[in-house]
Amino acid sequence: MTEEEAKDVLERIEYELSLGQPHTATQIVIHDLGLWAYLEKTSGFITSGGMLFDRPVLLQPKCDASFTVMSKP
Repeated sequence: MTEEEAKDVLERIEYELSLGQPHTATQIVIHDLGLWAYLEKTSGFITSGGMLFDRPVLLQPKCDASFTVMSKP
């Protein structure tokens, strides 16, 4: 994943969190290893508690999506 692609994904995550009821989002699951590596390299978030946009972040590799925002029902 290029830096530009990673930034685009981060913008999509931030946009998704801003929709409707952002307070219901409980965590962000990153599926793309390239995005995970970008976040680790640029922000050191792995060693600082794994938070992104004030939500916990998990790595769960998949080939069909870059991320999933998990919400409480």
